Amino acid sequence: MKALKVLFSGLLLSISMHSLAGGSIDLSLANDSARLAYDATKVGSGLHISASIMHHEDDGDLLALGMHVVDVREPNSPLYIGVGGRLFGFKNGDVDGGALGVGGFFRYQISQVPGLSTAGYAYYAPSVVSFDNTENLADTDLRIQYGLLPTARIYMGYRYSRYKLEGIKKEFMLEEGIHFGLKVDF
Repeated sequence: MKALKVLFSGLLLSISMHSLAGGSIDLSLANDSARLAYDATKVGSGLHISASIMHHEDDGDLLALGMHVVDVREPNSPLYIGVGGRLFGFKNGDVDGGALGVGGFFRYQISQVPGLSTAGYAYYAPSVVSFDNTENLADTDLRIQYGLLPTARIYMGYRYSRYKLEGIKKEFMLEEGIHFGLKVDF
């Protein structure tokens, strides 16, 4: 886990040295978990970066740093998508590990209902890109959002985050269930 912290710190420092065009802060809450995320796009490019931390009272913590490319061809499109990867690190009691998940995210503005949109992400890390005793890891989220303001959205979503360790048949669930949140753009 210490190696992952050093790697996260280095990536965050190198990314922060570049000019970013605003960004967003996303806070989601469930009965026994909370997730805080930051997203930004590099000025003049389709490069999108993200960082997040999720804490579950019983099932541990999940850290993630992401880098994606986003579609910048149609700035007024109702569909915003990005593909890339996230570097994950988790800790649950005495168990920790990491993985490089491949996937992406989307947001689709429903034109028939102003302010209403759907959004989500999905990442999967097979054993070939998983570290320590991690066999694989999956992190997904699907939500419906409503824009209260041009720069603030509230949402309700379903999150599924789990990992599997080598040599153990059981899957360890970091989070599965409904959550509510607020995303603010700046």
